[in-house]
Amino acid sequence: MKGIRAKDEYVSVFVNNLPEGMHWRWLKQLFEYHGKVIDAFILNKRNIRGKRFGFVRYANINDANKAINRMGILASKVAYRCQFGKI
Repeated sequence: MKGIRAKDEYVSVFVNNLPEGMHWRWLKQLFEYHGKVIDAFILNKRNIRGKRFGFVRYANINDANKAINRMGILASKVAYRCQFGKI
């Protein structure tokens, strides 16, 4: 069916050090600037340092790479850390 992609074709980007008040909708909106976001979610768990983290799923690897490269530059100023995530 046209317009539907296999789950294996999506690319997840891991986002660490999220602010306490950030909602998953804001996370999605922030990353939509870099490409087509399929979904975004923030886990209830915390990392070892007690920071919040989540994932943003992109429709293709090019958009995910753009986000990682652009947000990586921003990360030094804002405290986001982006990398490819495991699905």
